Amino acid sequence: MSLPPLLTPDDAGCVLYIKHMVCARGIRVVRRELESLGLRVLDVRLGAATVAGRAEQLDWALIRQALAAAGFALLESPAQALVDRVKLAVAGLLRRADTLRHREFIPALAREMDLDSRRLHAAFAQLPGHESLISYITSQRLAFAQELLATSRLDIGRISRQLGYGSLAHFSGQFRRFAQCSPSAYRQQLEMSVVKP
Repeated sequence: MSLPPLLTPDDAGCVLYIKHMVCARGIRVVRRELESLGLRVLDVRLGAATVAGRAEQLDWALIRQALAAAGFALLESPAQALVDRVKLAVAGLLRRADTLRHREFIPALAREMDLDSRRLHAAFAQLPGHESLISYITSQRLAFAQELLATSRLDIGRISRQLGYGSLAHFSGQFRRFAQCSPSAYRQQLEMSVVKP
């Protein structure tokens, strides 16, 4: 599945990539907002809308303002749109019931996105700050570990396995670099902050 280029006018219209549109309700709201601006909406799907007209005929500031008021954001480039889709897919894969080992994660993500893994890596490399796909996945995995430590009673070894780590030592080392403390210390700090008045 390839994305059409952003703001490329043709006979079918102009594609707008929209952030935070992740459900059917979002599709309806975006359609309503664009139509309220007098635009003829040709298609709306998760993450994108196609409107009639050429890019240079559209009032981009007005579109951006209307979408922002409704809780959405107009994306500036197809690469950014792809990265946002990847980020949603990463969050979904991390929360799946079945465990994905580190080496299995990017191939599973590529299948989920129906894209080559090289394209996924390249999309992240083009962003400001040059965060790699691997470092993004690692930081999201560790942020999810923090969430599990805060909201579940799972033991640390189980959390490590659930997040796809091959060893508790590897998980603990990465967590320590990420959170500046061990997983057990992180959980203890949370428990102490709840007990204090």
